Amino acid sequence: MLMDKVNKGGRPKKEPSSTRSLRLPVRLWNMVYKESKNYRSVNEYLLSLLENDLIKKKTLKKSERRSPVTSTKRSQ
Repeated sequence: MLMDKVNKGGRPKKEPSSTRSLRLPVRLWNMVYKESKNYRSVNEYLLSLLENDLIKKKTLKKSERRSPVTSTKRSQ
């Protein structure tokens, strides 16, 4: 991999992101965590939920979807 395609943290450059905090009740977080087991991470699961909702509301085009459409088992 070329060095111009890697950021300072050593990860490949992707779409710019914004780090935010999300406060959820423990009961709800546990449900989200359990449902996210079919995805690589909780973050990927939440991203797919948000994208699906935005596509449903016609705010986001299917071609602009960043997260994969299908889920993959997370290694444990």
